[in-house]
Amino acid sequence: MNNSLLKISIIAIATHLLLIFFGPYIVMNQLDRNIADAIANPFEGCEDTYDGIVGNLDQVCISRRSAARMPNYDFIYTMCRYDLSNGDLYVSMPVPENERYWVVHVHNNNTNVAFKINNLEIDSDRYELLVTNKENINSSLKTIRTTDKGTVFWRLLVNTAEEIDTLDNQRRTTVCEYR
Repeated sequence: MNNSLLKISIIAIATHLLLIFFGPYIVMNQLDRNIADAIANPFEGCEDTYDGIVGNLDQVCISRRSAARMPNYDFIYTMCRYDLSNGDLYVSMPVPENERYWVVHVHNNNTNVAFKINNLEIDSDRYELLVTNKENINSSLKTIRTTDKGTVFWRLLVNTAEEIDTLDNQRRTTVCEYR
């Protein structure tokens, strides 16, 4: 009895540790594969989803991917998947008017949130930040120090279907570039 309990405990602990320490990396590597597939093999009508490393994620295009679950249709999403071996990542994004809910997250490659801000904390029409893995960066921009790989992800609340085109055009002014 004690021997069986010990074996079960060891298996449970090993499984737990594997999921906690390796699970996030498995998820993020799958995201990289999904993005590469979406760029290489876009569905009809989804050809403009990616512009360089900026992904302007459309609800219809997201839901066509087998690995994606149905998105929340109250939001439109934009993301930049980054690899800081290419340089620091400069991000400039539009901030919507009229106190529309908008939030941006910077996630490390292990899915930890390194930074989060929403529209109530911003007092301008654009928000700029610099994602880096270096210490002591002297920049006038908000600087987030993080791991080498990760994702800048933001979502924007859509109130009515009629405003999707306007909001889509606005979010497509997002810039993610290595410096």
